[in-house]
This record gives sequence, C-alpha cells and structure tokens, in this order.
Amino acid sequence: MSPTKRGQRAGKEDRWHRPARRGEQVNYPADQMDGPVWCTDPKHGKSPMVCTVRHGKGKRWLARWVDHDRQERTKSFDKSADAQRHIDAMTTAMNTGTYADPQRSAVTFGVVAEAWLAAKRANRAPKTVAGYRGLLDVVVLPKWKDERLRDIDHERLQTWVTWLATDPAARQQPKRLKDAKDAEHAMDAKDAKDAEWTGLSPARVIHAYQVVRQVLAYAIRAKYLAVNPTDSIELPRKAQGKDLALTHNQVRQLANESGDMGPMVRFLAYTGLRFGECIALRVSDVDTVRRRILVSKSITHVQRRGHLEGDTKTHQRRAVPILTTALAAELVELVTDRDPTEYLFLGADGGAMTLGRFRWQFDKAVAKLGLTGVTPHTLRHTAGSLALSEGASVVTVQKLLGHVNATTTMNVYSHKLPDDFDKLSAAMDRATSTES
Repeated sequence: MSPTKRGQRAGKEDRWHRPARRGEQVNYPADQMDGPVWCTDPKHGKSPMVCTVRHGKGKRWLARWVDHDRQERTKSFDKSADAQRHIDAMTTAMNTGTYADPQRSAVTFGVVAEAWLAAKRANRAPKTVAGYRGLLDVVVLPKWKDERLRDIDHERLQTWVTWLATDPAARQQPKRLKDAKDAEHAMDAKDAKDAEWTGLSPARVIHAYQVVRQVLAYAIRAKYLAVNPTDSIELPRKAQGKDLALTHNQVRQLANESGDMGPMVRFLAYTGLRFGECIALRVSDVDTVRRRILVSKSITHVQRRGHLEGDTKTHQRRAVPILTTALAAELVELVTDRDPTEYLFLGADGGAMTLGRFRWQFDKAVAKLGLTGVTPHTLRHTAGSLALSEGASVVTVQKLLGHVNATTTMNVYSHKLPDDFDKLSAAMDRATSTES
C-alpha cells in the first residue's frame, strides 16, 4: 500500500502534552486516580496542559512537514526553538528549490556513483568513462562506497583529500621521490625513511576530487542532497611546468633517427594533431591539392575494450593546413595509388597504427639523441610553439591545434608569446622625451 499523499505544509507538535478536551475530567497527579492528569512540572510551561502517554519519554517536540512529493516527514527535538528552526529551514529549502529528503540522503555514495556513471555513458567518450571507472574503483569507492550521503561532510572530505596528497598509504604502489632534495621537503615526513615516499600526484588527487564533486552534484540534482560538501576544498597545487618543444633541427634529427616512423614524426610536428587523431586518418582525409588535412575522428585505447574509433576530443571537425612544402611532397608520395579508405599510417596488421608500435622506434630515437622528457605529445606542442615563433596569431594556433577556445591556447603557450616590452619601453621613452 502506497503512503498517503498530503498537501504541502509544516508545523511542530508537543508530544508530551495536549489541550484538555471540552467537558473532559482531568485529575491532578496527587489525586492518584485513573484517567488524564494535568502536567504540574513548571519547566514544561505555564499554561495548563494534559499529559500524554509519552509524557517525559523521548524527545518532546516533533517537527512535521510535507515535502514536494506530498510525503509527510518528521524529526524530533528536545527544545521547541530547535524544532521551529528546523521547520523554518525545511520550508525555506522547499521554497528555494534546495530541499533534499532526509530519508533519501540515507542512500550510500556507491549507489549514487553508479547512477552518475551510467548517466555519463550517454554523452562521454568510452575512454573518459573508463577513466572515471578506474578512479572510482581504485581511489574513491574504497573510502566512500558504503558511506551514507548525509554522513559525508566537508571536514571528512578535506581530511581525505589531504591524506591522498601526503600519505604514502594512499598509493597502491608507493612512489619513491626522485632525489634527496625532494625527500627533504616531503610533507609530513617523520624521518628520512618516510621522506623517501609520498602520496598521489597532485593531478591524480585533483581528478579524484573532481569525480567525487560530480557524483555529489548529481546527488543534488536528484534531490538526495541539498548542498555539495566538496565546495571550497583545499587541493594540492600542480607544478606549473612548461611543456617541451623541439626546434626545426631537432625535429629533423628525430625523424631521421625514427626509421619507418620518420614520416609520422614530421607529420605530427608540423600539423599539431593529437596522436589519436593522427592514427584515425584515412587516405581520403588528405587533400594534397589544397594542402589540407580533414580531422574528424580519433582512436583511443580503452582498458578491456581495445582500440575504439570515435569523435575527436572536442567533438569537432576541422581542416588542418600542411604547413611545409617538404611535408606536402612527402604526403603526395604517401597517398599515391592507395585505397582511399585505408588508414594513412598503417599498423602491423594493416589496421591503424598503435602507440606501442610507434613508440618502439620513437623512444629509441629520443634516447639516442639525448632528448630528455620528449614524448609523442611533445610533437603536438612543438607544432604550436613553432607556429607562434613564426608570427602566427593565438587564434590561428587555436584552430591549428583544435582547442575549443583561445583561452586554452593562451594558457598553454603564454610563455611563447612575444611580450613587446622593448617596444613599450621605446614608446614610453619617446613620449617622455617629447613632453620634456
């Protein structure tokens, strides 16, 4: 049988007392007679009230309210003022749309996390969903899976985030710091041995926090919670390192040392494509007449599902220029007399190139040339850096790299932009000289 639906309202009830009914015979406790008796405790109020069967048992005041679903909810309090404050808070929350049913907030974090992840599958790439799944299983759920939402507060979340960032126990495989100087500055190290270890990386901690925040935001939308306890959490600071970029000469040397992967090295360095976008290209995507590359797909590796082809990271199609005549000539030779549906860069089995196959030769070339820290992504950063150094505008580089907006390009490549301070100084000198 479904619960009775009621009209929306709120109020408080004295569970220990009731008014005398008309014509009712009420006795005093000293009379020692059966039937209702007056309350004679001066602490319970001045007005004469009849004792109920609950008199003196449990909490006196009961706050009642009917929510948007027309279900009656209650909560007991010792003091009338506390019950009234709770009723006022519930009424305000319902009027402002921030109300969450206290009974619904008893659901566990793990249940809501699975519902959130199921919703994400509708509009997120498989690799993104797999990343969420990994963070939940390895970092988040071991701590919060069986916790009721109403028991998760700001203080507990902050303690957990700090623990992830600083405690070696947060790592399944502890990471040794790179040198003695790093160990000396390790947070919360009790001795030299402890200082050799650290918690999760700042990026990993921030990603885990973002997943928890999104799950709890989903809980608010689903009316499980009224507020998000992740607001204003203090997070570890990521190092603001600058990505490496190669010179034209280094690109040439790296391509020459990469053997069969040489053409792909040059292609990535002078088009700025993401690696997944590059290996998803078909022969038909290369327009050697207009010197353009049509980018519309990307291939990513998803754990337990293999390589999957889908939209680009930004879900946009774009045309990328072939920036050098040498690369244009190389591509003409690469696509001549080939099936338009073939992948432009073939893997071992005639399918798409894989990151593992590419890096087998690429990494050997990097090591031989002594290019510390260079990865396939370095080639994409090289394309943007070289374009800016040759005078390209931020908007042009944004379009080249497929950034959603120019702000991303500015943030990544701000150190490559000319500051024009010398020109400004000269102009100020001229202006002050004229006035004098």
